[in-house]
Amino acid sequence: MRKLFLITTLFFAANILFASNTLFEQANTFYTQEKYEDAILLYDSIQKNDLQSTELFYNIGNAYYKLQDWPHCILYYEKALKLNANNEDALHNLELAQLKIVDKIESIPELPFEKWINSIVSSLKMDHWAILSIFLLWLSFLFLGIKKMRHLRLPQNLLTAFLIFSFFTFIFANSQFQQKSEQTYAIIFSSSLVVKNAPSFNATDLFSIHSGRKILITDQIEQWIKIRLTNGQIGWILKEGCKEI
Repeated sequence: MRKLFLITTLFFAANILFASNTLFEQANTFYTQEKYEDAILLYDSIQKNDLQSTELFYNIGNAYYKLQDWPHCILYYEKALKLNANNEDALHNLELAQLKIVDKIESIPELPFEKWINSIVSSLKMDHWAILSIFLLWLSFLFLGIKKMRHLRLPQNLLTAFLIFSFFTFIFANSQFQQKSEQTYAIIFSSSLVVKNAPSFNATDLFSIHSGRKILITDQIEQWIKIRLTNGQIGWILKEGCKEI
């Protein structure tokens, strides 16, 4: 029975994958024919099968860009970058789309050291850092075993170097994991939202944000979410005004 269940599961999975590839090709054809709404419908049907990829989200973002739907466009470029932060095409197109929105909020500048560290952390995916950390740790144990063989001489600092690099690669992998699991970002879809100083309609108005703006969700109380902008401003808005990345 287990073998039959496994075969059946694999069969349906293969059919879904084949159908999704066919839909993806059809959607790309619609895109080249400038039928962007039809392309988006097919792309969305692929998403409904719980299939995600950087290429899929990037193409959806491009279709919305052609329709000048900036909130959706930015949302899907961000989704593509969430899967692959080093996708240069998505990064470039995202910058172009951000020029089209109302809000021009400057981020708090990073310190040179922070910028350097962040560039190193983002140079590899989380899985790659984790694999590298395990590999270096394995080399450390291998080195210990070899070192016990007296007739072999190896540099004394080699073990220390392996352990140090293994530690830092683990830290880099964990840093990316924390960012993905604990930080929730969203894109504003309402044309204009008033940010308040408390989760209440009667609270004081602080400032306004507009569609296409990326926000960080830091807390939630019922229908209200607490947000932080890249310039450090914080406040509360209604959750219905945005979509999570």
